[in-house]
Amino acid sequence: MVQQSISRLLLAITLAAAGTACQAQSAGKSLGGKAPQGKLMTRDELRVCMKERQSQQARAADLEKRRVDIAAEVEAVNRQKAEVQAERDAFNAKVAEGRAFDERVKAHGERVAEFNQRVKAFQDKPPKDAERVRGQLEAEGEAVAQADTAIKAEAEKWTTTMEPARTALNEHIQAQQAAAAAAIEHRRVLNEDITAYDQSLATWTLSCGNRPYREEDEKAVRAGK
Repeated sequence: MVQQSISRLLLAITLAAAGTACQAQSAGKSLGGKAPQGKLMTRDELRVCMKERQSQQARAADLEKRRVDIAAEVEAVNRQKAEVQAERDAFNAKVAEGRAFDERVKAHGERVAEFNQRVKAFQDKPPKDAERVRGQLEAEGEAVAQADTAIKAEAEKWTTTMEPARTALNEHIQAQQAAAAAAIEHRRVLNEDITAYDQSLATWTLSCGNRPYREEDEKAVRAGK
């Protein structure tokens, strides 16, 4: 009887050991891909963890897409900035030409004032050679009138080109600044979301990713059981 009891006890120990070895073999995997640690997951826990892993993977894919999109957005903003700078440089060059035109306008005004003074002096006190001086004044008056017409035409040209150019440049500058601000905000939000994702992934790794599970449970979950 004693011998039979010992035999049954040895058999029970052997079966228990075999069960433990089988369990260790079937629980040699983790969802995180590393050596499993911690308490063995139940099938229900594994089901929840696998579902959360799918959610994590979807979030990771979305974050990567947003990262690529924002990188393209930043590149577009930089191109826009370069274009606006080129437009600004061209406008400033025109402004410099406008200053030269202002100098010509000033010189023309002085010429007109001097001519008017000469005409007034002639009218107030005609010289002895009045006919000769009259002829000179008429010729000069015609030249002044032609110069005045040219100046006014050029002034009209500056008015019709510079103001629209100035307005367009200001609009482009504002649009570029708004685009840059939007890109900065998008990147800020993305960084916050990446931080939140990293934190949630770390939590999932501790509660799910590093823990062992049974392969038969995984098969059952995938089969919808």
